[in-house]
Amino acid sequence: MADEVALTLADWSELAPAERDRPRADAVARAGASAHGDWIGPVRDGTPGRGVLAGVPFSVKDNIDVRGVPTTAGSPLLGDTPAEADASVVSALRDAGAVVVGKTNLHELAFGITSNNRAFGPVRNPADPARSAGGSSGGSAAGVALGVVPFALGTDTGGSVTVPASFCGVVGFRPSTGRYPGDGVVNLSTTRDTIGLHARTVRDVRTVDRVVTGEPDAAPVALAGLRIGLPRGRFRHLDPDVARVVDRVLSAVESAGAHLVEVDLGDDAVVATGPGNDLVFYEAPRLLARRVGSPAGRWADRIASPDVRALVESMCSSPVTADAYEEARVARWRLRRGYADLFGRVDVVLGPTAPVLPPLLGEDEVITHDGREVPVFSTVTRNVAPGTVAGVPMLSLPAGRSGTGLPIGICLEAPVFGDTRLLRIAEAVQAHLV
Repeated sequence: MADEVALTLADWSELAPAERDRPRADAVARAGASAHGDWIGPVRDGTPGRGVLAGVPFSVKDNIDVRGVPTTAGSPLLGDTPAEADASVVSALRDAGAVVVGKTNLHELAFGITSNNRAFGPVRNPADPARSAGGSSGGSAAGVALGVVPFALGTDTGGSVTVPASFCGVVGFRPSTGRYPGDGVVNLSTTRDTIGLHARTVRDVRTVDRVVTGEPDAAPVALAGLRIGLPRGRFRHLDPDVARVVDRVLSAVESAGAHLVEVDLGDDAVVATGPGNDLVFYEAPRLLARRVGSPAGRWADRIASPDVRALVESMCSSPVTADAYEEARVARWRLRRGYADLFGRVDVVLGPTAPVLPPLLGEDEVITHDGREVPVFSTVTRNVAPGTVAGVPMLSLPAGRSGTGLPIGICLEAPVFGDTRLLRIAEAVQAHLV
């Protein structure tokens, strides 16, 4: 379980820079001693800078470049050549004085939702090591949940930040697509990928977000009078524990004066699982081939995880056509307009981050849910995938636990580039869930 005395970023800010050396060294030691499979390796960073994050440790998902350290993307495919330069987001945080203490484990090539990695081992859920931490940014979320670092960088294509946040009981922020610099990443999709953040509180996310973007805070938000949209499809076929926790959240925000509005996003789930996947399956082989330096058809046998290898082989044997890709882009713009219309009537959208609890490790293809076997990926990502296609900002908040102690999250979505206001809304919601 997570360390109850773990420091938040706000706690670190109360320490003088000289007082941060010891707890930072402790973070490195704890990362090396972790038995949850969340770390791929330590990083020997230089002397901390003097900025607002001076001496504060953070971790980086191992599909994001850190200068002088190999970027493996959790796969034998990428080799061990050190990155020549930091990704811009890493550079911004280092410039503010933060210190990279480790690279975190992930679903191989970031192409999955369980982080059951055959090359580096599975990432284990801090609440139950027999279960998945979620993916693909499982190591990022687990390291924060375990209290090793106050914040971590992950990436999100179709739920890879929000789902692990929900499963590990931390905050997971996926900014609007295109808001954070996207260089220095082993990408799957130019359309859907973004770097995101894990932290213990929304306040901490706000601090890191200001460093990365330079944008000022939005004004604080009160829940009284806030219009919260509840998409019908997000509340269907929920695990009973998830339904119970979400009902309690809705009661809390309504008691605080928020107006709950039932809304409909039409065929959003269909767009996410059809055209949304076509976007990725067209773009991923080209992006990965560019990173690897050879066509995708030549290296499937160098992928360790069977599910990822099968996915790459399928993309090569049955490629998405250019016509299908163009149709997928049209569907994406239609979904994005649907979201824009919806946000003319509500301020934010709320729903359970995932309709199910964290699956057991090894349940890579199917799980039993609602009395039948269902596919893991599309079931786990059902509620968050549409927003990743549309590119809206999304944030998962820890909302409660199941009867067996497994974390459950709720997800908030806001208009494209309405990130700073979303963070203020999420902070107000989080205050009513404590």
